[in-house]
Amino acid sequence: MVQTQKVVEQLGYTPNEAKVYLAVLGLGECHVSDIADKLKLPPSSVQVIVDKLHKNGLMNFYVKNRYKYWVAENPERLLTQLQQREDAVRAAMPALDALRKKLGSKPGKPTVKVFTGRDEIRFIFDDIIETKHHILGIVPEEAFLRLFEGTSILEDFIESRTRHFLRIRMLVQETSAGKRLAETAIKNLREVRFLPGRIKIPTASFVYGDKVACVMFNQRQPTAVLIEDSDMRETKSFLFEELWDRSSE
Repeated sequence: MVQTQKVVEQLGYTPNEAKVYLAVLGLGECHVSDIADKLKLPPSSVQVIVDKLHKNGLMNFYVKNRYKYWVAENPERLLTQLQQREDAVRAAMPALDALRKKLGSKPGKPTVKVFTGRDEIRFIFDDIIETKHHILGIVPEEAFLRLFEGTSILEDFIESRTRHFLRIRMLVQETSAGKRLAETAIKNLREVRFLPGRIKIPTASFVYGDKVACVMFNQRQPTAVLIEDSDMRETKSFLFEELWDRSSE
């Protein structure tokens, strides 16, 4: 029952409001005094709560022989309220997103976020999909594949990226792993070129939108840094294009 009460509270109700609703569900038709006796609460406090729950559509009443009997509405009402709140938030999302973009368009300090460990680094991939821009990537593919070995993180990212028609141009080393990436390039909306042999890049970089993500493959604690800054993006994009022109297909 305690866990059920917590669920009701998560919908925005106080502990006592959740207790009263659940108590009336169990009692069926009842007076305020019945609820107060069951929960050991003052009748005046219970009356305030049932009035609020009635206003919110979770309780109703009828009058018989001049007495008011309270009944709890079907718990499906809770799902309906949750859906209504979700619909309200979705309706407000364009305005909220516009405010965020308006703030982001103002000149200011770059934003920097740090992600530690494989499970946190995966959020970089979620951000790439959410940003909805094509991607430039410089990837030491063997270290990258080793980091996510035994998980479906990369497969999930590729599936989500292709489903959103987000293309990626990748620079990799000409290794067996790099060649496998090139062999599956077309179906995965990927274009691959091989870095000159003299160029060894130990970290991965992704450029998308106004963001640059760098992944360091320290075996004890792999770390990613996500920088949102148009100047940094332009610098990294320029370096990428220079390497791209010097690399082979």
